[in-house]
Amino acid sequence: MRWHPLFFLVLLASCARLDTLPPEIALVSPSGEGVAPGKGLIAEGYAFDASGVAEVWVNGQPVLPEGEKDKRLAQFRFRLQAPASGKVELLLEAEDARGNRGEKRVPLVLDAAPPRIVVERVEREGSLYRVYGRVEDNVQVDRVVVRVGGRFNPLSLPKEATVAFSAEVPAGAVLLAVDAAGNRTSRRIP
Repeated sequence: MRWHPLFFLVLLASCARLDTLPPEIALVSPSGEGVAPGKGLIAEGYAFDASGVAEVWVNGQPVLPEGEKDKRLAQFRFRLQAPASGKVELLLEAEDARGNRGEKRVPLVLDAAPPRIVVERVEREGSLYRVYGRVEDNVQVDRVVVRVGGRFNPLSLPKEATVAFSAEVPAGAVLLAVDAAGNRTSRRIP
């Protein structure tokens, strides 16, 4: 029996799969915990599709550079302005080379307010002060550090909206508090 080349073409065509899946899209940074407002922040992400990524939009604006178009794994960057505190949602959309479209909504918390250091009690013993208090933030306290001269000593505290602290420091030491968005505040002891 002799095989006809046309038969093989029909057989191969039936094996081909049509791409009906939309592209995957993700935001890598910022992570969504906090964004320092009033600054132009560079946000980064990627889109993936087996047939190639044709375009990416953020809130309706195209952001895919020419050099990334038609790649299977395309990276994009855009500037994010964060003028005020509050919750916002970014709409990320991607289209592949076959016209399939995918979207993802990414919630972000914008944080304009620096953390607040509340000193509740100070006790003096010789040249040292024992300081008791708490640090409060509207999103999350990232770290609390004691600066003595040029040395920075981090306090081991959880990452929460309100954290209690106690520290034994010399006169002139400075408490520094930083929130998840990078906003900072300081307070000299005593």
